[in-house]
Amino acid sequence: MNNPEEFAADLVDHYLGGRLDAADAPAGLREAAVDLVANALPGLVEPLMGAQLDALTHPDRTQYPDAYLADEAAAEDALQQAAAGLRAAFAQAGLVGPARSFERGTAARLRDDPSAALRAELARVPRPLTRPDALAWSLHPAPWFSDSRLEQLPWPPSGLASVADLRALPAGAAALSHVADGPHAGWVQIGLIEQHHTPARRYPDQPARRVRIALGLETVNDEPPPGTLPLAQAPWQLWTRPLKHLASGLSQGETAAEHIRTKNQALVALTDAGTTLIVDTPHRDSGLGLPLYVLAPAASVVAALGLEPTAGICGFSLSDAAGEALICRQWHGHLIHDGNYEPLLPAIAGADLLIRPDLFTRLCDTIGPSRCRTGISVHHTPATNDAAPDSGD
Repeated sequence: MNNPEEFAADLVDHYLGGRLDAADAPAGLREAAVDLVANALPGLVEPLMGAQLDALTHPDRTQYPDAYLADEAAAEDALQQAAAGLRAAFAQAGLVGPARSFERGTAARLRDDPSAALRAELARVPRPLTRPDALAWSLHPAPWFSDSRLEQLPWPPSGLASVADLRALPAGAAALSHVADGPHAGWVQIGLIEQHHTPARRYPDQPARRVRIALGLETVNDEPPPGTLPLAQAPWQLWTRPLKHLASGLSQGETAAEHIRTKNQALVALTDAGTTLIVDTPHRDSGLGLPLYVLAPAASVVAALGLEPTAGICGFSLSDAAGEALICRQWHGHLIHDGNYEPLLPAIAGADLLIRPDLFTRLCDTIGPSRCRTGISVHHTPATNDAAPDSGD
């Protein structure tokens, strides 16, 4: 390793950057963590990491195993050691506050929180068939992938061309699909995102390919801009914390209903709990057990419908006085092999957002029929380097 300090800085930014930002980047904390990681690299992290990779992978490995490895453990340990003296460091700089509230607030922002991964597992379902008719072609997972070197399947998949240039489905909110059966039969799917991904393989030769479909309920006066996702961004804690404890994004004195009725906005959001955020951000593979995508309603929807996090052990669920009101489902599967010495990989992963029928009617009445849109985005990417950051999907 030519430059341990630079490598340590990269590890800290990769594994801890989001939490440091959430804690408002306390002065000196990142630097202290980088120093601790750099000191641990030669004698601890490098030999332990090598032993872990030897034990968990084949010598001809092409990717890291999905495990908590020494580099991530070193970054986490460094953060906790450095943060333990944060209040004392602030006191030396003349910033003295209540000890208990300081420790509680700082820990909440800096700790490694497994809640999102655990809730995602509770929210997992067998891959549902719920989606608008215009996306029925996507029900066959990765239809271009074949284990036969003789069979040539079409790329992009048949049916994609029919929606590739659309930014909204005709018929407004009426284009949305309803759940056909199960415990949420009749509920309306107001958001959906799903990726079909097959890795590059040497035998038989096939390039890496991806298809990503996304749809979400929007409220707009004009047609949405082409090439944009029909999804906003939101913190995943919308599922776990009352809205009053989070920044809602509403102007002071403005009601949520007014915001929905008058502002152009996506009413479904892609949260920061997934390993993929939005179309133009690099792929994040930190966060053991996190799913690819986690959806949530926009804060204005939560406020307008008076929703609160569902009590008890559950996945991603919000409730009102009548019971469960809105959920996010998770799925992944259709295992395939990339032709190397690696475990089978899921070729498909997705999430959707379901709302109770009576609340959907109430939400549409708030929006107004002329402002309802079912936004859509369909994107395909033939990749040349399967290990490169996923900047195009």
